[in-house]
Amino acid sequence: MSPGDFLELIFEIAPAFRAEWESEDNLFVRDDGSYNFHSVCSKFSHYFITQEKHKYASRNDVMWNPTIADSKLIYLFSLFESNIENIETKESLKTPEGSLSNAICTCFLENISQTNAGEYAKGFMGKKSRAYFEQWHVYSKRL
Repeated sequence: MSPGDFLELIFEIAPAFRAEWESEDNLFVRDDGSYNFHSVCSKFSHYFITQEKHKYASRNDVMWNPTIADSKLIYLFSLFESNIENIETKESLKTPEGSLSNAICTCFLENISQTNAGEYAKGFMGKKSRAYFEQWHVYSKRL
């Protein structure tokens, strides 16, 4: 899977994310228009954290995004689970599969791990996702 293919899958899950991704202030796209898995996962993690369903517990100055339906979250975390490698090595990071696995873990799961969105997402995670997530998960509900 290429970063472009992965991004298209994310757009299927969260169509409103396209506008945020294509905005001129997207710092995760290089000047030449290129991006990688880490770019997609980083930008999407910020979008994911600011879903409308988490509004009750976050800052007031955030632009809120439409809530992703639970059925779509099942698909999202299934996609993540199937692309997380059991063992990551320096060599695996040189492959597209290893790069995607690393991006999901370090740029999505870590980013959401201390948020209300992460707490909510736990119920959708598979074994590998949850095991990685729990290493970073510190949660204290913010009202």
